[in-house]
Amino acid sequence: MLDGIDALVALATFGTVSEAATRLRLTQSAVSKRLRALEGAVGLRLVEPDGRRLRLTAAGVELMARARPLVAELRNLARPAPVASPSSFRLALADSIASSWGPAAVRDALGVLPDTRIELHAHRSVLVIESVRLGRYDLGLCTAVAAIRDLVQEPLADEPLVLVHAKLARRPAPGLPLVTIEPTSATWRAIEPSLRARHPRLLAGPIVPVESFGAVVQMARAGFGNGLVPLGLAREVGLARAGYALLPGVLRPVALFARKSTHQLAGYGALRDALSDAARACLGARA
Repeated sequence: MLDGIDALVALATFGTVSEAATRLRLTQSAVSKRLRALEGAVGLRLVEPDGRRLRLTAAGVELMARARPLVAELRNLARPAPVASPSSFRLALADSIASSWGPAAVRDALGVLPDTRIELHAHRSVLVIESVRLGRYDLGLCTAVAAIRDLVQEPLADEPLVLVHAKLARRPAPGLPLVTIEPTSATWRAIEPSLRARHPRLLAGPIVPVESFGAVVQMARAGFGNGLVPLGLAREVGLARAGYALLPGVLRPVALFARKSTHQLAGYGALRDALSDAARACLGARA
């Protein structure tokens, strides 16, 4: 049944069986088989056609909401009960944070918490949040999103966004598209209102959405467009300072996600505060 719930959650998160299969590293037929088995086990219709896609029925949505905390607790049965000292947490970083300032911030936080241990992972933001929900990880560090009732979300820092000039020229190239992260990402949803309000000309021309900020950097560097990326990544890959410009008023809020049971553990508060200080220091040094 756990496999079926994983398949149901992946379908709800990514919208298609093919994408759910990719994320679960399964074939589409295997995902469909797991969904049918889950429907048979609970005696309910959980998914239904929506054009060429599938969507969750009302019963599917209700089952997923009820199952998430139970799945998290079942996964945690395999772990020893946590103790206050030394503290041990499984932390997942969003991939764009993991490829820039995130690991250094975690290292610096651990430097002031010698009794704390971190098992570090990296995924896309949507997978970070879902994995925390399901108990695969204790904590997630990624772009803040709209309120999530089943998780505690605490702001850590705000990361500036920068415009990488095509071919790293001293000015952005006119007439070229804006290369940026895909619109389904947490970062795009967080910054798009500020872009429209503060920099509408950037959105007036063609936009090329891609799946990773690393791809944005490389496409802008090669001259296929001007790129929009977080400041930490621009600095981490060694872009010349003259080749990009800060976008005033465009920030992505970075937050720490945890289940309520993790939030109440001894050691959580100290780690949260240390991560916040380290993140702000890393981002401040890069500004």
